[in-house]
Amino acid sequence: MRGDLDGAYNVSVVIPHYNRLDLLWVAIESIATQTVVPSEIIVIDDASALQFELPSHCGADIRLRLIRETQNRGAAWCRNRGIEEATGDLIAFLDADDRWLPRKLERCIAAFGPKPSDPNAKVLFSNVMLIDGNRRTLGNPVPYRGQSMFDFILLEGGYIQTSSIMMWRHQYPLISFDGILRRHQDWDFAINAQRQGCEFIYVHDALSEYSLNGAGLRISEIPSGEPSLEFFNKYKKTMSRRQVSSFVFDVLIYKRLSVMSRFGIVSKIVMGEINVPEKGWLILLMRLIIGRGGVRVMKKLRKKIQIGDYSA
Repeated sequence: MRGDLDGAYNVSVVIPHYNRLDLLWVAIESIATQTVVPSEIIVIDDASALQFELPSHCGADIRLRLIRETQNRGAAWCRNRGIEEATGDLIAFLDADDRWLPRKLERCIAAFGPKPSDPNAKVLFSNVMLIDGNRRTLGNPVPYRGQSMFDFILLEGGYIQTSSIMMWRHQYPLISFDGILRRHQDWDFAINAQRQGCEFIYVHDALSEYSLNGAGLRISEIPSGEPSLEFFNKYKKTMSRRQVSSFVFDVLIYKRLSVMSRFGIVSKIVMGEINVPEKGWLILLMRLIIGRGGVRVMKKLRKKIQIGDYSA
């Protein structure tokens, strides 16, 4: 049953999907059981090998649309296609292997407030619950405070994850996903939105669940450093030396890469194919010396300090 909010808007939910029909139904169920439900769910199938159909409606109130692509283009392209097909005032995103918590839409619609006429209107994202087996961890221990998205993501380890994002439909195509990028599409979306003059509404409660165990099975995940290099090459000229060093160490060298892939990245750094600013070398060298374990300890200490400041 559809919940009621004064001044509520029609919401379209866009789900990119690729060969994960079992998880897709879990994602759809998490939408159908919202305290306030959307007007439509749009599933963009990214040329899956699976042949399947969806019913025309999910429950009594939610229109369910399946759009099949004949060519595999990636999750970012599918999200943009979904926005183009949407009819709602607000667009929400949910990856097929994630799920929403029951009050996600209710909380987000209330946080948006009246619809603005300015296309540079605010974009919303909420905190996320990270699921790793039986372990549940809050993505952002302290709230986003309006800082640079580069700093929030790269220096503070902040999470802005696609399934937590909502935007106004009239912001597209000024605000959109980069269909060329194969990784870090949520980072790119947030950075681009901020560059276009958008501010962010942030809801600190976790309203979606992100499975770390399924990270290697996602539409846009490729087990090499090349997709991350695409993101790096797009933004390296606008990153500070600390941001570059953090990205090279945390993402290019360590994040989900095999030992051989890490050696390949280090070789590119030595050969000058990956340019680290002169003063950034010291930061990178210190990180390499203390290792990932040492960096994790430092980050945990920093987060404890941040939490203490936030709680004071």
